[in-house]
Amino acid sequence: MGQLIVNGLALGSIYALVALGLLMIFNTVQIVNFAQGQLLMLGAFIGISSAVTQELPIAIAWIVTMAAMALIGIVFMVLVYLPLRGRSPFLVILTTISMGIVLENLALIIWGPLPVSLPSPVHGAPLRFAGVVISMHQAFTFATLIVVLTLQFLLLTRTRFGILMQATAQDLRTARLVGIPVQRTIAVAFASGAVLSGIAGLLVAPTYLAEPTMGGSLGLKAFVVSVIGGFGSLPGAVIGGLSLGLIETFGARYISSNFRDAYAFIIMIGVLIAWPRGLFGEKTSEKV
Repeated sequence: MGQLIVNGLALGSIYALVALGLLMIFNTVQIVNFAQGQLLMLGAFIGISSAVTQELPIAIAWIVTMAAMALIGIVFMVLVYLPLRGRSPFLVILTTISMGIVLENLALIIWGPLPVSLPSPVHGAPLRFAGVVISMHQAFTFATLIVVLTLQFLLLTRTRFGILMQATAQDLRTARLVGIPVQRTIAVAFASGAVLSGIAGLLVAPTYLAEPTMGGSLGLKAFVVSVIGGFGSLPGAVIGGLSLGLIETFGARYISSNFRDAYAFIIMIGVLIAWPRGLFGEKTSEKV
């Protein structure tokens, strides 16, 4: 039982990290980026190319990957969001889905279809407590989630830039009129969202391997997590991610592993029926 909890929380931490990246973009431009999973996949492969192919030290490979993902996030904004800004949100969402397919196929061309692994940045004997084994990589994953959540919370609630992001999300046109650097704010949001997905990819690859189609499932799980927790809520994203990881792990163990991916959508439907705004969603009003 204890081991299942640890494994479920480790998996849920990955979901939460991708969901936090998704919310960085949503909280700024009110758009759901359905290519977030493919950005995770790119982060994993860039890390593998840096650490395995180029034989860079793993710490340097992480830095290179995060810098590359920030640049990719800005390019993604320029190619996908800016040309369609002001158009229907559904059109932008469909474009992100299309871009995800493009990224997946580019990864197939560049890296091939075979799964590959990335060395973990931490090594050492696993921690043992009451018969439960926690690998150093799992402990590092938990620590990374805590650090990312803390930094993102402080950014959004304790800094001037966080206030600018919230103002941009509420009314982009008015924000521009009052002198807020809207373009720069949105660019940082896309770059940060891509970096968070890249970090999740770097954490996934040592345990679950990396392959070009991995992003589709993980991206959808991040969307489910955001819906369960309530879009725009950082605590909701984390609690939703950890809960989904536990549900999938226990469901696979005690019910059936064949329906592992279905559990997420069953839970999402149940939450939407009981709490349409998600567990931590806030009431919003719209002037008409």
